[in-house]
Amino acid sequence: MKVIAITTLACALTLPAASLADEVTDAVDEAISAYKDGQLTEAVSQLDYAAGLIRQQKAEGILAVFPDPLSGWSAEDAESQSAGGMMMGGGITANRTYNKGNMNISIELVTDSPLLQSMMGMFNNPSLITMNGGKLIKVQGHKAIYNGQQNDPEILLIVNGNAMFTLRTNGASGEDLKAYGEALNLDAL
Repeated sequence: MKVIAITTLACALTLPAASLADEVTDAVDEAISAYKDGQLTEAVSQLDYAAGLIRQQKAEGILAVFPDPLSGWSAEDAESQSAGGMMMGGGITANRTYNKGNMNISIELVTDSPLLQSMMGMFNNPSLITMNGGKLIKVQGHKAIYNGQQNDPEILLIVNGNAMFTLRTNGASGEDLKAYGEALNLDAL
């Protein structure tokens, strides 16, 4: 339990001071106090609450990863949400859709989820990729899978082992899809 409290506190302290909400530090302080008093259930509850608040802050900040619409395209507002460990293994999801006439491109992001580790095996086994009709490509220097077998191609991109982008199109070309992959602001991760 002490390790959890220290880890959560360390994570909270590594965030920029301006973005650190008083609620986060209050919850961590309450968790430490409850732990010292032997109230382990309350300590866990407060740490979970603080971690949830931090995930919410990160989910709001992650929207900067999505590019502005490319020339001739429009975009819907990006959306994000954080999920606790009980939902989808935890982590943050975000998405944005781009439109041009009858065509659209959607970009979905999953980050900080333990489920991403299972996807890493696929990236490290090219025979699995080609068996399903995909091919390995690079997007911004990162390995990606391009599946152009269907009418509407898609790109699966994993960055730094903890962020997975899925780019899908309805009616647009593979070149359009790759252009949006190249326009992602990966520094925002």
